[in-house]
Amino acid sequence: MHVHVELPEELDVEEYRLRNARGEIPDHTPYGLHHIGDDGDVVTFRRPAHGAVAYASRKVRNRLDGYEAVTAVTGAVQRRGADAVLCMDERTGVPALFTSPRRPVVTGIGWLERPDLLGRSERIATTRALRRAAGMFSQSPGVVPILREHWDVDPGRVHGVTLGIDPEFYPEQPWDERDPGGVTITSVGDDRNRDHDTLVAAVEQVRAGGVPAWLELATTIPVTLAPDAGVVHARRMNAAMRGLYRRSTVVAIALRSNPVGAGLTVALEGLASGRPVVATDNPGMDHYVDHGRTGILVPPGDPAAMAGAIAELLSDPERAAAMGAEGRKDVETRFTSAHMARELADIVRGVL
Repeated sequence: MHVHVELPEELDVEEYRLRNARGEIPDHTPYGLHHIGDDGDVVTFRRPAHGAVAYASRKVRNRLDGYEAVTAVTGAVQRRGADAVLCMDERTGVPALFTSPRRPVVTGIGWLERPDLLGRSERIATTRALRRAAGMFSQSPGVVPILREHWDVDPGRVHGVTLGIDPEFYPEQPWDERDPGGVTITSVGDDRNRDHDTLVAAVEQVRAGGVPAWLELATTIPVTLAPDAGVVHARRMNAAMRGLYRRSTVVAIALRSNPVGAGLTVALEGLASGRPVVATDNPGMDHYVDHGRTGILVPPGDPAAMAGAIAELLSDPERAAAMGAEGRKDVETRFTSAHMARELADIVRGVL
């Protein structure tokens, strides 16, 4: 089987491999998709556009809310010889569905919710595209029923795929290398579904309760955090996140209510690092964070509940350590990029 992967325009696989070799980013290829070839299948990746084509593509993409129409056309010739096309989200998947009449396309769904939430033109175009899909998948269990019930597609073509990360890039961090006092909380995230205000309010409540909690928050989203309560790292941390996870006792993720799987990657990074995760209990989060065993799930928009969960773990480091150890086991046995790639390969193989 030959799978041709069409990545977002900004991802150059060769540059990605170099950055991985320098220890800057996880996995040898984006999403670890090279693992599709672990059992002998052939995997190729779309080469990025350059020059005038790249310029035009960016302009059109910005006008189309991120949909990558130009490179779907100009890069179509690279599909020759492939048995199927794989896209990781709808921004590349929808254009591929319109421009790949001879090869089946399997596309991930990253951000779509109900069709009535879209504008008329986008709703019509997306509906027509998804009808052409040989397969669709989401890494968020909350999205799968939305696709099956609200979109005019064959439910049998919709699949759940388990998200995976690189467990070597995110190793288990020694418990005794946490910050002195063991009161550091780490969080990271820049997407629109992050609710850092709730997290900051929760940390303030923990501190008001007598636990001198310290928050290390990596985000480019504007947020106000008192200097004595923590620090905001207003940049993309990449490999430096491992240091934050090492210093922490808890990884906390506050999210607005949503079904699209926001925060799942950070949850897995925290678990892989051997740290318990406190996270908003959005649809699908419980597939990755086992409430009471590898972390604690709390309702969205509830600083008091999040504060209680954080304080509970900071005050009981033995329990927190045990949760972190169980989380690491889960990542190694269920949540690696190699596991995810095998599931994707099975879906693609099933449409041929």
